[in-house]
Amino acid sequence: MREEEVIAAYQREWDEVGGDAVEIEEPTRRGGGRGFWIIAGALALGCVLLVVQIFANRPIAETIAHAQATLLAAQAEAEEVLRDSGTFDAADAEGLGRRELRLTYREADDPSTGLDDVSVSASETVWAAAVRAAADACFYLRLEVGGDPLYGVGAECTGTAALGASDPRW
Repeated sequence: MREEEVIAAYQREWDEVGGDAVEIEEPTRRGGGRGFWIIAGALALGCVLLVVQIFANRPIAETIAHAQATLLAAQAEAEEVLRDSGTFDAADAEGLGRRELRLTYREADDPSTGLDDVSVSASETVWAAAVRAAADACFYLRLEVGGDPLYGVGAECTGTAALGASDPRW
C-alpha cells in the first residue's frame, strides 16, 4: 500500500468510531537543498587549499632531502677513511675534497654556503659535518668511533657547530 492509501484507511476507521476528522498535512521540504551546497562548497574549497599548500611546500622538502643526501655522501667517505686508516684525521676538508669530487668541502670554522658545500670538522675519534639548506637552516651529522651517527639542526653552519649534534635522527 502506498502512504496515501494508509492515511485514507486510517481516516475512514477514525470516522466510523466517531472521532473528529483530522487533516494530515503533507510534510514540506525546507531549504531546497541549500545546506547541501554550502557544505559541498566548503569541502571543495578546503580541498583546493590543501592541494595548494602541498605544492607550495614541495620545494622545501626537496631542499631538505638534498641537504641530507649531501651529508650522507660525506659520511660514507668519512667512514671509508676510518676503515682505511683507523682514524678520522684524514677525513678533513682537504682529504675528503680529494676523494669526493662532486661536493665542495670547507674547514671546520668556514661555514657551508649551500646544498653541495660541506663544512667538516675532523679529529682522531670524532668527525662532524654541516650543510646549509636555507638562510637560517643547517643540517648536522656527527660520527664518533664506535658510536652511532648523531644528527642535528641549527642556524650556524660550520663543522664546529655540527660537533654539538646529539639526536638519533633528523
